[in-house]
Amino acid sequence: MNRKIAAILSGNHPFCLIQKQDGEETLVLLGEARQYDYLLDVPRKHGPAGDSRRYDTISMIPFCQIKERGFPVHDEGERIRTILVEEQATIRTSDLLRLLPAQPVRLEGELQYDTTRAEYEEIIRRIVTDEIGEGEGANFVIPRNGTGRIEDFTIASACSLFASFVREDYGTYWKFLFYDTSRCFVGSTPERHLLVERGRVKMNPISGTFRKETEYECRQHFKDELLGFLSDSKEINELFMVVDEELKMMARMCRSGGAIVGPLLKEMSQLIHSEYLLAGFGDGDIFELFRESMFAATVVGSPVENACRIIKKYSRSSRRYYGSGLMLVGRDPDGCDYLDSPITIRTLEIENDGVFHFSTGATLVKDSIPAEEVRETLAKSRAILRPFCHISKKPVRPPLLPMLAGDDDIAETLSRRNQGLSDFWFFQQDQTVAGRAGYAGISLTLIDNGDDFIYMLRHVLAALGLQTRVVSSGAYEVAGDAADIVLLGPGPGNPNNDCDEKIRRNMTIARALLDSGRKSLFICLGHQILCRCLGYPVHRKDKPLQGSQLEVDLFGRREKVGFYNTFAAKIPTDDGACDFATLDDPGELAGIRGKNFIGYQFHPESILTRNGFAILRQTIDYLVLPS
Repeated sequence: MNRKIAAILSGNHPFCLIQKQDGEETLVLLGEARQYDYLLDVPRKHGPAGDSRRYDTISMIPFCQIKERGFPVHDEGERIRTILVEEQATIRTSDLLRLLPAQPVRLEGELQYDTTRAEYEEIIRRIVTDEIGEGEGANFVIPRNGTGRIEDFTIASACSLFASFVREDYGTYWKFLFYDTSRCFVGSTPERHLLVERGRVKMNPISGTFRKETEYECRQHFKDELLGFLSDSKEINELFMVVDEELKMMARMCRSGGAIVGPLLKEMSQLIHSEYLLAGFGDGDIFELFRESMFAATVVGSPVENACRIIKKYSRSSRRYYGSGLMLVGRDPDGCDYLDSPITIRTLEIENDGVFHFSTGATLVKDSIPAEEVRETLAKSRAILRPFCHISKKPVRPPLLPMLAGDDDIAETLSRRNQGLSDFWFFQQDQTVAGRAGYAGISLTLIDNGDDFIYMLRHVLAALGLQTRVVSSGAYEVAGDAADIVLLGPGPGNPNNDCDEKIRRNMTIARALLDSGRKSLFICLGHQILCRCLGYPVHRKDKPLQGSQLEVDLFGRREKVGFYNTFAAKIPTDDGACDFATLDDPGELAGIRGKNFIGYQFHPESILTRNGFAILRQTIDYLVLPS
């Protein structure tokens, strides 16, 4: 091992050091560096690996790789950086730290940012007002980018940074040093993006940030502040939104969807985050699963496709490698593929001349306060920049959460978060209910309007036993569809914008469905389009309901349901042909039911809709069973 460390410190050999979840051992990978343009260009090996897991490649994926999903992105030519693993070993982390240099790492000059604090606050205000406020999405992550230069940088400097992260930062998913001889990445990232092991798929959406900025006088002081954080509606809804977004990915990747575990707390040296674990079983190839997961809603926004458009609109340059993922690929002794991918946040990208790049972001939602979001990015920056000698820092405080281990109030507060959520997503959905639902042979077409909520809807409806297919609104033709039911789905956008081709197309589809008497279901944007076709004006709300759970009168019974809308229709006063579901907000329409159609402003598939599975079952009953 000493020879391997000597080879690493020479700076002539590609290598990667990985400490997972504060483990006692560190993985050492050495090999040959390559660069690729597409995921499928990365070499694969197959077959049994021997007595233990074998790692074949470790790749640093640029954010612009999301272009493989057809999403808009700034692309400045970044490529997939891969090390083809030729040697692997594990070493006790304590032994590795004794072998690595512990030299001071100093900044040369001042840090530079692409935006001032005032400019970044203005971007936040515009996102909340002009994007969330116009129905373009529920949340967005626009990073603030910084650069600096390390004095007399060598690979030994990078090893010292890695050692500092290992010694001083705790609770993170990976601490890593990736070096391909032309560029170096050092990070301490809290969040698992994707793990695939023997077909089991896991994701860990993290959102909600508690900043450890206070010197607590006693245990009760810390407990009171933490309970305040855990009860904060903005922090709670922020996490629910990213869970919904990553459930969309799980519904695409896993035949059983994604069962939720949590909420959990993750503590690091500077911050405490709230998170959930999503787990399911996927039968796709690991590279295809990774492609479907590009990239985590926690660092992009939702819906992901439109969030990419917003990121490109408000960012001045490429994201480089921020907010994407490392991709470690291997095989187990039986030859089963293995993939582990942390999100590339809290990461420094360092060029050989010592110039480095870093980015930090916050999840921007309808309730975001610009100054507070800036404070959050500064707290995250401190965690990245802490190893530099010129950065003022206090001694690392020990973890605080052990003080509250077993505390009833904390446990009850966390548990309370789930009490209003959908039971459906907290258990593996193996679709055994399908045979009992009585819908065998009934087919349903789901029209995709650019929001992967459509795949959560497909998953729930398939669990009921319906035969489903998804088709984009741009490719759908009513006359050529023989399905028993048609669902016009959710998506971003202003339903009143007739200059938008998608809106015009939706209006055409909805009118054709109504004129033909086809059995139809309309969700969110689809519901707003339905209302326009029925002659009910749709208005922009003063305050968006993106990621909100509210109680409604759903055709005579009370239900807690989840909303992701900025626009809504009012209840008409002169239409006796339809039934209406209403919000307590006077006159606002939550749903509408006619002879052959139903429209919902809310999302029955969302975790925020308490009885969503039952609501969809009753909806299908209404549409297909004789009256």
